[in-house]
Amino acid sequence: MSRSTIRINPNDSSPSDIFPKFATEGIDNGFQQPPPLRTRLICELIGTCLFVFFGAGCAVNSPDLLTVSAAHAIVTMWLVYVLGPVSGGHFNAGATIAFAVDGKMKIIEIIGYLLAQAIGALCAGGLLVWVFGTGTTLGTPGLHPGITVIQGFAIEFLCTTVLSFVIFFTTTYNSQKEAAFPIGLTVFSSFLLGAGRDGAALNPWRWLGPAVFSNTFRSTAWIYGVGPITGFLCGYGIFRLYKLIWNGRAGPYV
Repeated sequence: MSRSTIRINPNDSSPSDIFPKFATEGIDNGFQQPPPLRTRLICELIGTCLFVFFGAGCAVNSPDLLTVSAAHAIVTMWLVYVLGPVSGGHFNAGATIAFAVDGKMKIIEIIGYLLAQAIGALCAGGLLVWVFGTGTTLGTPGLHPGITVIQGFAIEFLCTTVLSFVIFFTTTYNSQKEAAFPIGLTVFSSFLLGAGRDGAALNPWRWLGPAVFSNTFRSTAWIYGVGPITGFLCGYGIFRLYKLIWNGRAGPYV
């Protein structure tokens, strides 16, 4: 059995494609076919750009923990709600790599998504320096005083592990539109926990865009790439284990 055909709900007969047909049954909305790859890549570029721009921009404007957390959560929710049905709403290298391991993406899609997201993050960095000018870190995440590298990595890893599990769990049961709210709440909780300690990125692109345009490169910056990616993979692994326990059968593709 292919991993791409596995469903957690044994009564679920819906298609397993993570890029569903955009046309709504019974409604003539003008979309007669599934979104082509070029459209999905544009959505990933725009979504990543807006996530980094609004999240980092709010961090520049206000150091208040609640405000920064709410900003990242809200932008996540409306991006997943609006663009999720088209591209899957990744906007995060960790999410794309986790879906790739899940066997639901072709090689060309994986490469295209990562490149589109990277370009989107850099576009966001350019917008940030245009709006806020030079002389600031443009909201680039960094370790706060007294926080060790191990602690910072642990925050990125643990928060993205939870986020990954929530993403896989909710999108298995629901559409991206329905999953947008719990995913956004998870982001909100994660930033409340981490933003005041390591700056919180939870996404390699959230660090990259502001870092490049503010020239903010530290020896500890690796945690904002390695932490989220390994966290997403761990969350996916936990979700797979959960499905094994649910189904009560042995084997790697149960």
